[in-house]
Amino acid sequence: MSDLDKVEDEKNARTSPIGLYHYAVSYHEAARLLARVKLNTTHPESPIYFLHYHAIELFLKAFLRLNGVSVTDLASKKFGHNAKRLGNRASELGLHLDDEDVEVLRLMSETEIVIRSRYISTGYFTIPTVEAVDRTCASLRNSTREATRRSGTIVRP
Repeated sequence: MSDLDKVEDEKNARTSPIGLYHYAVSYHEAARLLARVKLNTTHPESPIYFLHYHAIELFLKAFLRLNGVSVTDLASKKFGHNAKRLGNRASELGLHLDDEDVEVLRLMSETEIVIRSRYISTGYFTIPTVEAVDRTCASLRNSTREATRRSGTIVRP
């Protein structure tokens, strides 16, 4: 085994599907909790959106890792942070995406809604509702959890 293969094996071992899944659950639950708090700020939904968007990306990457996609490929320009590309590949590997999920992933990839959740920007833009993003997050969470269980791995809800 070459040194490069050893490095790749180490990366894959350190970034497991179950680890990514549980990390995504943490972001999803944080988004849900924050959504219930009525913050007295000028942009209370921005952190909620950001947490959901990050959870969505992590759920997709967990599913892809579960299906043999390497950490190197996930980090490459092939996928990176592009939710639509991640979702398309996950769908090819058997992940069910409904129409709303596909639209949320498209908006995340083809517009600036993810970056707008992190930085102030003015002007008109289309954004899904917090509820729609949460539904997509929940859908990916459920599908990834069930796929993980089918693989024989015990996973927390």
